Amino acid sequence: MALFRLAALLLVVLTALGGCVVSTISGAASKERPVGRSIDDTNASIAIGARLRRYPGDMSGVRVAVEDGFVLLTGNVATPQLRLEAEKIAWGAPKVVRVANEIQVAGHRGFFGNARDRWITTRVRSRILSDSAVRSLNVNIETRNKVVYLLGLVRTQGEIERITYHASLVPGVTRVVSYLRVAAPPAPPGPATGPEHDAAPEADS
Repeated sequence: MALFRLAALLLVVLTALGGCVVSTISGAASKERPVGRSIDDTNASIAIGARLRRYPGDMSGVRVAVEDGFVLLTGNVATPQLRLEAEKIAWGAPKVVRVANEIQVAGHRGFFGNARDRWITTRVRSRILSDSAVRSLNVNIETRNKVVYLLGLVRTQGEIERITYHASLVPGVTRVVSYLRVAAPPAPPGPATGPEHDAAPEADS
């Protein structure tokens, strides 16, 4: 329960940082994501955000979410070239295995458009957290222009369906794009080793 509350609080805090380039950093470990993978995702998020900020073109409208080496780029830029450059930057980060580029070529959005998207994200997150049948906490939610993007690892296909359904029911949502994946089952433990499992010594003749 303590982990659940911490994750919920983290999600709320990160939502308030919507104006940052890196709006979501997947730093929480769980049964779906081991600590090592969580650290890799956090490092990739930080690296991508730093490179976007240093880029000479305006990348301030780009948002980044990373989950299990999967990078989701959302937001908006002024030109197709900037959209391509943002994807190249994402691929250059450590431990990245896939990039989904959902950046739109459009001008800067106004206050009311951003506020509406944040409201949608909050409503989607609230519905997911209140569903006792959804136990996975590693779900990133991004909303841009009333399109909801979902990224993360979940336990079952049924959770993917429930989370996607919750997002589709929030007023104002025009489309739901799901990059949710079922986490691979943990590898079975290897054969036990140690003196107690060594072959018995042969009897003296």
